Amino acid sequence: MVTENKQFMSSTLNLSSKVYADLRLKLITGELKPGETLSIRTLAEAYDHGSMPVREALRQLSSDGALVGEAKKAYRVPDLSAKEAAKLFYVRAALEGASAEIAAKTVRPKDINYLRQLSSKMDQAWKVNNAEKFLKNNFLFHSYIYAMAKNSVLEKMAENLYIRTGPWLAKGIQDNLSKPNAWEASHDGIIDALALGNSAEARRLIEVDSGWGKQLYED
Repeated sequence: MVTENKQFMSSTLNLSSKVYADLRLKLITGELKPGETLSIRTLAEAYDHGSMPVREALRQLSSDGALVGEAKKAYRVPDLSAKEAAKLFYVRAALEGASAEIAAKTVRPKDINYLRQLSSKMDQAWKVNNAEKFLKNNFLFHSYIYAMAKNSVLEKMAENLYIRTGPWLAKGIQDNLSKPNAWEASHDGIIDALALGNSAEARRLIEVDSGWGKQLYED
């Protein structure tokens, strides 16, 4: 089962995996923006590592589709068109819907409690305009549901799409953060449906939630 420590704390990982995990987090929270270039040399200096673990981390993110190779020693966050971004959100929503549908059949009380904690943290973050905290907990919420489905292929595909849409989700959230109550309690319906074992409703609601980006970039 996915836990917060596994997602964001990397004390037991090797250097390449630590860099990989940190860059993924920067994609999730929007610190790395669409079109931004990442230099192996600059990152090696920032992380105080040799170039090899940084290069390996960037290659892995490129393999995941989260970065694209720009030059021999540089990578770039994809600068998608709005239409391309909308397509990624569409596929992500479908995968998340499948995850929620499966998860609703095996959900446990402790799963519901953990999801409610994350939802509460998101609400608190929104109220104080803390986009980074909101986005971190939003990722933990969704990735936990992927893991609840207990389908490693589905989990990997859904999480990969989340990382790839991360900079675009972050941009949308940051642009809308000042709107009162825009996302307050937005995940409670998903949690309620899971708690009731209502697979169809859990799927519908998480597809609506994850499809927000599709609607945003299609408009």
